[in-house]
Amino acid sequence: MSADSSISSSRAKRRPLAEIVVEQISSIILNGELRPGDKLNEAEIAERLKVSRGPVREATRQLKEAGLLETHAYRGAFVRKLDQREISDIYALREILECTAALAAVRLASPDDFGAIENALRDTETAALSNARARMIEADVAFHTALCHAGHNGRITETFSKLATELRLVHLMMSPNPDQLKAAALDHRTIMEALRNRTPDRLIAALRSHITGERDLVLQYLGPHGDTANTASPAASISQEMPLASRFIGKVSVRKHTSEDFPLLARMNRELADDEGHRNPMNVSEMEERFRKFVGHEGWSVDLFLLDDEIVGYATHKRETDPSNPRRQRIFLRQFFIVRHYRRDGMGQAAFNALASARFKAGDHLMLEAIENNPGGRVFWQRLGFTPYSAILEYTIP
Repeated sequence: MSADSSISSSRAKRRPLAEIVVEQISSIILNGELRPGDKLNEAEIAERLKVSRGPVREATRQLKEAGLLETHAYRGAFVRKLDQREISDIYALREILECTAALAAVRLASPDDFGAIENALRDTETAALSNARARMIEADVAFHTALCHAGHNGRITETFSKLATELRLVHLMMSPNPDQLKAAALDHRTIMEALRNRTPDRLIAALRSHITGERDLVLQYLGPHGDTANTASPAASISQEMPLASRFIGKVSVRKHTSEDFPLLARMNRELADDEGHRNPMNVSEMEERFRKFVGHEGWSVDLFLLDDEIVGYATHKRETDPSNPRRQRIFLRQFFIVRHYRRDGMGQAAFNALASARFKAGDHLMLEAIENNPGGRVFWQRLGFTPYSAILEYTIP
């Protein structure tokens, strides 16, 4: 059905025009025609839907209130783009809401509740088998909404329904592959069976694993390092071969930088700072000059990651005396970056393996900092086997 016929049919039902336009714009976004960060052209939308600009402006206002759009003075409306901190907060709230509702559902879920959850489960499985991302988004939201409803707490259901708009945006940012869609559907099946058997421990364990696993996947896509392949056990030490289900394994090489690489390194460094949520105010030219000082005066090593002849990231590191043990040296890994379009399928882990093999030796002690605005960075490094050691706190005298 075209947008025109849809609106014509809806008008026959005497629905408010702005409500219809809201649905149409939402559909355009959720179908992937507009991605997070893309601008919404009101004139084009009005022409496409055969309506005046007024209903489009009203729909834009409503979608901003719902959290699907954001507006900027003199620039217009854009599909909202969530950062790592927002996503971390969304999933923290989601875990509280769903786990609380699920525990109540163990006691209170009715046959109608089980029917609604089962219907949504079938929809997720069908969408996953069809590799239908847009359908999977709606089926996933329907499944978790039905689960919350089964707890018979109206406030939880209402709050989750509002949160669902942001979850739709998260799913758009993920762009999951077919295997990930199937894994999500399988998780849903496990959750459903635990609820039907009314086993609260299994239910909460399955639900929490599903939610945190999805969170970690999104955070790593948004972070500067890329995703790391899921392995059955923690990453081995760098002196051992790390298991890696990745199409990049053994294909990433490392080379030392040259002076000709400084302009590219500066641009990648600016992307790294932006993706981490770092407050670094330097522009690209200033970062290029800083790289020259890193190498020429401060003794940092800079390595580039290559896939064939293409540069896909870089790392900076330095061997130094360990402040906590003057008789031991450590390696401080200051920067580690994978370009955005390669942050999939274990590229980050493959690059780290290549760096470890080329530059480090068994027994080397590595240290790094992961800032609070980069929770995806913590996920990445912990999955590689790094463990938290300390927290750097800051305070500004008022």
